[in-house]
Amino acid sequence: MRRIMYLWLPRWPIDRRHLSQRKNIGAPAEEAPFATVADAAGRRLLAAVNPAATAAGLAPGMPLADALSFLPGLATALAKPAEDAAALRRLAEWCGRYSPWTAPDGADGVRIEITGSAHLWGGERALAADLMARLDRRGVAGRIVIADTLGAAWGMARFAEASGNVLILAPGELRAALALLPVEALRLDPITAQGLRRVGLKWVGDLYAMPRDALVRRFGETVARLLDQTLDEMPEPLSPLGEVPSRRVRLSFAEPITEPADLMLATERLTADLVPRLAREGTGARRLDLAFHRVDGRVERIRLGTARPSRDPRHLAALFKERLDTIDPGLGIEDMILAAYAVEPLPAEQIGLPGQAARNETSGIAPLLDRLGNRLGLDAVSRLEPRESHIPERASVRVAIGEALASSVAPAKAEAQGQLAPGPGSLDPRLRGDDGIRPPRPIRLFDPPEPVEAFWLLPDDPPFRFMWRRRRHRVMRADGPERIAEEWWRPGASGEVDAIRDYYRVEDEEGRRFWLFRAGLHGGD
Repeated sequence: MRRIMYLWLPRWPIDRRHLSQRKNIGAPAEEAPFATVADAAGRRLLAAVNPAATAAGLAPGMPLADALSFLPGLATALAKPAEDAAALRRLAEWCGRYSPWTAPDGADGVRIEITGSAHLWGGERALAADLMARLDRRGVAGRIVIADTLGAAWGMARFAEASGNVLILAPGELRAALALLPVEALRLDPITAQGLRRVGLKWVGDLYAMPRDALVRRFGETVARLLDQTLDEMPEPLSPLGEVPSRRVRLSFAEPITEPADLMLATERLTADLVPRLAREGTGARRLDLAFHRVDGRVERIRLGTARPSRDPRHLAALFKERLDTIDPGLGIEDMILAAYAVEPLPAEQIGLPGQAARNETSGIAPLLDRLGNRLGLDAVSRLEPRESHIPERASVRVAIGEALASSVAPAKAEAQGQLAPGPGSLDPRLRGDDGIRPPRPIRLFDPPEPVEAFWLLPDDPPFRFMWRRRRHRVMRADGPERIAEEWWRPGASGEVDAIRDYYRVEDEEGRRFWLFRAGLHGGD
């Protein structure tokens, strides 16, 4: 059974402003009447009011002139919806400690899917009580409703009459609880809700007996769809704020921690808890995220990737250790969550035997690539990958270690021919040219090619002397020519004679070797 927890923040713009102005989380809220003001169609209206202004009779949407005439001592400030939305997004991210399926809803709500995670907190009521207690300590007013659907939780949070700040609807209680709510609880726009009231449909229960076809013909598909979604008769997707991890582990502390040594010990414990789960599934982590939840609601993160799947706890902990100095613990870290966002199959590997090194991830080049990628980014570490082309500059491309690009020759084909696919630290024979098909190729090419002034006796003979970078070189040994024509089947091919190249491998009097080519045939321009 799907369970949704909805957090409604009726005074979020006011509470957000107080949070940003306090020097510590225990500072009292302002008691003087206060409101934020926004411009709408050339009029200045109240956007949000604090409890003191509400007690004085003010409400959002009231013109500022009327509010000042009614309460001359009202303090005002311009509304900042962009900052409110950014803070709400950070709050939704902070709620990720309860479930990875969190997202802001509108301008004053956070939706959280707690299916399968409530038991980790001792049940739904204990989970909601923990969230409400943390909000109360920060001075944020809110109301929490847990129900089977998002629509039911949204409507009950805003329109249900209840004494407490936490309301839990048991499975199967939707219809009875929603029947007493106004039609606005279905998330309808004001015009549609007014149209329903005009024909006598004032409560959600009044719509239960109405045929869906009649509702669609009279009020459109929106009313019928929202009603069915609220009653769990039609699925409603819940998109999370970010990517949902495939596996995650959490560690909570009795007291907030700030020391780097404590953070490192907690990181080692989290990696040790995650690895057995990966081992049981035969997978390894490729992309990890370590979140540090501070007591002030801010979330610090360390994100890293690996060159190949890994489930070595010491190796993963060492990667996080290199970046722990980037974490600001603030007043303390109360929760740490390690999440694996990308995992790949990783079969069991042979451990080392006496007198023989182990051929696994800890003995290869993968740990080095991980450390370099952790410092520079995996996109900055690349390797050469072959491509099927006889044009030298097209025969290979640089591929980031963190990417999984398909080669023009599949690894399965190479294995079928009894060949081993090149690893991240090896050079493919096709790049060297010693695959038995083409002459040897140099490892390094100039891009673009550098001009050379050459001299030869016969048109197709190798040059006997050439000048490069204003220095003369006398050719002692040479091989060639190797004629390479243009790939005429590619789009944009010129088809001109100058596209034909004659390549020569030469060695000068000092033993230095060069790979030269002549563009076009002898006698051309």
